[in-house]
Amino acid sequence: MKNVFFVAIAIALFSCKQHQEAEVKTAPSQHSDTAVITSTGDLNVTEEFVEVTFKTEEATQVHRAYLNLKGAFVNTDAEDAASVAKDFSQMLTVVPSADTLSALKSYLDQIATSTNVDRQREVFEDVSKSVEVYLSGQLATGSLIKQYCPMAFEGKGAYWLSDSKEIRNPYYGDKMLKCGVVDKEIR
Repeated sequence: MKNVFFVAIAIALFSCKQHQEAEVKTAPSQHSDTAVITSTGDLNVTEEFVEVTFKTEEATQVHRAYLNLKGAFVNTDAEDAASVAKDFSQMLTVVPSADTLSALKSYLDQIATSTNVDRQREVFEDVSKSVEVYLSGQLATGSLIKQYCPMAFEGKGAYWLSDSKEIRNPYYGDKMLKCGVVDKEIR
């Protein structure tokens, strides 16, 4: 079993290195949205979405805010990430279960006060873990897509959540936009 795991990781690493050399600023799989991508520069655009609904409006807001933050990292935009994190953190102060999300708020505040995208991305890993735990208990229909990049943080690897099975890597952005795999669907 260990051999299968190591072979899978080796294939993912090789695949990511190949993508790194051939990656372009706009995702080639997004032909239908090429004009939008070119004019806005948004690398986070995908063709397919996985529908998901939550038990509460609060959970829906957390999910939406998280995806906006992930998008800022896919686009390697430290200023946007800080702004989105600030808004996300402020939103948590008015939601009913803010106490259960206090660690998340702390992580968001760290991102909001940083201008270093590499440091922000390190904290985003903790944001992803917190949001996953919170949203997993709030699903009404559909599923959360959990993705993984084995190369993130010098080979340590890192996870994130997405609303699409198409990979848009928040840890590397335009450097390795499609590096990663779908780890699982959380239902």
